[in-house]
Amino acid sequence: MVFGHYINPAEEEQNEVRKFQKYDEFTYYFGIMFPSKSLYIINTLNIWVISSFVLITAIVFFAYAIFIILRQKRLSEIQKDFINNMTHEFKTPISTIGISARVLSDPEITNDPNRLANYAAIISDQNRRLENQIEKVLQVARIEKNKLNLKLEEIDLHQLIHTVAENFKLNIDDLKGEINLELNADKNKVLADRLHLNNAIYNLVDNAIKYSRDNPIVNISTTNDQNNIIVEIKDNGIGIEKKYFNKIFDKFFRVPVGNVHNVKGFGIGLNYVKNIIDAHKWKMEIESSSGKGSSFKIIIPIQIKQT
Repeated sequence: MVFGHYINPAEEEQNEVRKFQKYDEFTYYFGIMFPSKSLYIINTLNIWVISSFVLITAIVFFAYAIFIILRQKRLSEIQKDFINNMTHEFKTPISTIGISARVLSDPEITNDPNRLANYAAIISDQNRRLENQIEKVLQVARIEKNKLNLKLEEIDLHQLIHTVAENFKLNIDDLKGEINLELNADKNKVLADRLHLNNAIYNLVDNAIKYSRDNPIVNISTTNDQNNIIVEIKDNGIGIEKKYFNKIFDKFFRVPVGNVHNVKGFGIGLNYVKNIIDAHKWKMEIESSSGKGSSFKIIIPIQIKQT
């Protein structure tokens, strides 16, 4: 640069005239530079930038407020549904226990030992049912507070499955259904929390029975796949549409399929199962379609030496 001059565009009059220097040995050319072009443009857009920022901020806060309102509405509906389900779930066994207690208070019942034993068994069964329901709610609360302490021990998986299936014998017989066991895994020892694993399989079997139309057929099988033990619980129930696959493990969610939505429960069974599976660092797979039953697979890594 052999010659230069600065012109301020803010000045209205430019009276000063400059001439280029002349050189015989050079070809003439010139260039124009705008050293404050960006700053100048920004300065002219200040009001628009500020107003746009205010508008975008208002839109973001408005969208966030709408999101919070809709979320609170959904939580309120879930809470209301949960309270209704819990009330109904507790009311039935409490009423049954009350009726049985009144019958047992009749002095003449001592003359009929079979009837006495029958009503005593009913009270025991309903009391156990209440304890199970309360335990489900408490377990979910513990999981939310990260207070789920696993007591890992070596467990014979086949023996545990037999125990769970035996607990459903009376119920499945009343419904004229069946539970089929195909326990073919050669390596069936797992390292797990006995109580939680038992509850997880119990919940899956319980759902398989509850969500079957008539004569429920539940197949429980075990197989080995390389370094894993696969437990599959398959039913002939109403099935689950794929659009609900990502929601069925949410707390309090229940698949809204016709009258089946009225099936007893809190909507926390599968949420509990998923939390137990995750706590053990296992995997879970689901296969299902509407009207064709469901299949839940628990994939358990073999972590102990098998005998």
